[in-house]
Amino acid sequence: MLDDAMPAVYAIADVHGRADLLEVLLHHIAVVSREHRAKPIVIFLGDLIDRGPHSPQVLDLVSATLDLYPGSRLILGNHDFYLRSLLREELSPEDAVNWMDWGGVATVSAYSRRPVPDFKGIAADIREVFPHHAVLLENALTYQEIGRHCFVHAGIRPGLPLAVQTDYDLRWIRAGFLDHVDPFDHIVVHGHTITNSLRPEVYDNRIAVDTAAYRTGRLSAAMIQHDKLSHFICTKLNVTGDISVEEWHASDALSPIP
Repeated sequence: MLDDAMPAVYAIADVHGRADLLEVLLHHIAVVSREHRAKPIVIFLGDLIDRGPHSPQVLDLVSATLDLYPGSRLILGNHDFYLRSLLREELSPEDAVNWMDWGGVATVSAYSRRPVPDFKGIAADIREVFPHHAVLLENALTYQEIGRHCFVHAGIRPGLPLAVQTDYDLRWIRAGFLDHVDPFDHIVVHGHTITNSLRPEVYDNRIAVDTAAYRTGRLSAAMIQHDKLSHFICTKLNVTGDISVEEWHASDALSPIP
């Protein structure tokens, strides 16, 4: 039974344009929440966009979810940062090239029919049709603390308090974080780096939730209840074309998905 005094927290990582998987996952969360008459907190760990086909729809779903569930937040991912920079008209030429190489073409093509590199025109189209997406990105955080957990996109720099972590590390770090085995001040819940098992992985000091939704057809969320990891939820695109929901206990997180 869920406790109204301690809302369930769902951490969803690296949707990457897979609105189909996210919609089913959010529906499942909504059904469970209605059954227990307790609104959850949903933390999106960033990288909503790129690579997958439906980035605008993903941002619509995320925006609606934040409105529906008080306390829910978006953590800005490195891919989301590029879209925010575009809308701010701050996208550097180097970042523009990197963004397009790393999946940004799918995003700008979904938003606008203007050709790359008409970034000024593309940004104008987005601001006109999807002004709430700019608001969503502007309100995004770099990290969120809830109890003994810290929710970030990529990870944290060991040895530094959260208050002095750089935005770059929080959005990009791998080396120095993934291989760090000692405890952090918090258990770090993160995406950014695809897990080797292609399912969530649990370590002594962190929980990794990026299961490469854009190419595996598998989007995962960690569910934290009473300030402890409870279980994982995964929406999975099947060979028949339907999307199923799977749940597994945290102790099974390192076992390969069949």
